[in-house]
Amino acid sequence: MGSRIAGVDEAGRGPWAGPVVAAAVVLRRRRLSVRIDDSKRLTASQRLRAFEAISENAEVGVGIVCAQEIDRRNILQATLLAMAEAIQQLPRVPKLVLVDGRDAPPSCIPCRPIVHGDQRSYVISCASIVAKVLRDRLMTFYDTLYPHYQFSRHKGYGTTLHRQALQMWGPCILHRLTFNPVAQSSIDFASPHHLMGFAAGKPPLRSSLLAIRQVAETGLRNLSARPGKHPMGRTRGGSTILTSSDGPSARGAIPP
Repeated sequence: MGSRIAGVDEAGRGPWAGPVVAAAVVLRRRRLSVRIDDSKRLTASQRLRAFEAISENAEVGVGIVCAQEIDRRNILQATLLAMAEAIQQLPRVPKLVLVDGRDAPPSCIPCRPIVHGDQRSYVISCASIVAKVLRDRLMTFYDTLYPHYQFSRHKGYGTTLHRQALQMWGPCILHRLTFNPVAQSSIDFASPHHLMGFAAGKPPLRSSLLAIRQVAETGLRNLSARPGKHPMGRTRGGSTILTSSDGPSARGAIPP
């Protein structure tokens, strides 16, 4: 494409658990050979096909902000932070950034917010697909750490199944404690025994954080060793940043 225009969108503003994930996409072609639309309008199989096509024909940056940071900042500011990180992770600086929504992230690059941009802008739709697929894969991984919550089924959203799990087990470190009904379940399970994640075989807090970091670090190492391979799928020219409650990670590294 002649002009370097990036589309930016997020996935995971509304869930009770898990990170908010943002993607920035700069296409190398005007149109792809698969259906591109707002990720919510696509089936899972359509999203995967689109994700593969975008990975082959775009530069991609990804920003990930965890639940603890969401609680600390609020979901809007955490979303804008993830978007800013995604833009920074693009291998080359775009001339213009189109952002889904009413607010633009802090950036020295001109940004244009577009309400319902994931339905009105082709490149923002691409970003929405990347963010959705990567977040779903993260939640599937988190399900292996905390199988009691069945994150792979509801991806952290407020389903009946998720509500029942909260009532039974209380929140874990992946939950957003400022979100209802997580806040109420935090009161019901206010002992450190539950909040630290030791109950009923749930992995301890430090073990969980170390496992999350290990997977991220392995993915980043693979990205460096094998250009074009994303730790959670296939992208070209992009990388991932994980912002944890213990502090931000630098590009290509997770803090010890």
